Amino acid sequence: MLHSLYRYTVFRMFYMSESNSNVCIWNESRIRKIIEILFKTHNVDLDEFILKNALDKVHGVPNYFEILTAIILSQNTSDRNAIRAFNNLKTVLKEITHENIAIVDESVLKSAIRVAGLANRKSRILKELAVILQKNPHYLKDLERMDVKEARKRLLELPGVGLKTADVFLLMVLKKPTFPIDTHINRVVKRLGIASSSDGYEDVRMKIVNYLSNDIDSLAALHLLLIVHGRRICTARKPRCYHCTLSDLCCRNL
Repeated sequence: MLHSLYRYTVFRMFYMSESNSNVCIWNESRIRKIIEILFKTHNVDLDEFILKNALDKVHGVPNYFEILTAIILSQNTSDRNAIRAFNNLKTVLKEITHENIAIVDESVLKSAIRVAGLANRKSRILKELAVILQKNPHYLKDLERMDVKEARKRLLELPGVGLKTADVFLLMVLKKPTFPIDTHINRVVKRLGIASSSDGYEDVRMKIVNYLSNDIDSLAALHLLLIVHGRRICTARKPRCYHCTLSDLCCRNL
């Protein structure tokens, strides 16, 4: 009896591993299928995203400092809270520039952005950025002419700018081929089987960029769609698998 059970267990393990290896082989066409399905599934409201609110404030020449400020405010909080903090800051400063950040009292700055959380840390970062950009006002503008690797390196040298913040700025603002990964995206791509559970940020990012062959529009679309899907369907707790339009592609269901 035990011998038969052992043989059955080994057979199931082998069969399922073979099945998973066949079904979970990802390529460009399968990634594009995700984009196609999610476009039909979700009505993406860009007003829910902090970056849309920041970009809406731009008239003529982009205010890159204002946009980077918005992205920093969104760190470790929801877009809803980041938008409130951003609007508070606009009300206080009238215009978010490195000159205005440099001269505003830090207590006023903290109060304006408190709703986004980590106000002490974020106000300190914004003050430090203001000092750097006062010394080199073209720092962010100069990124336009750089390739994505060099521009990313330069962004990561700035205080408070980590991998995701840099990639959001590069892809969504400067239209350079990279792929920002937040907690929703990380969860969804690993459940789908696009990335393994042991893959780090850079592993996941490069897989997606390579699958989509540096197609900037597709990278941006996938970024937004996966965030929305993670918020609405593929949630951290109790994912709504029975309502998921990606279930036929998902390795979680194998």
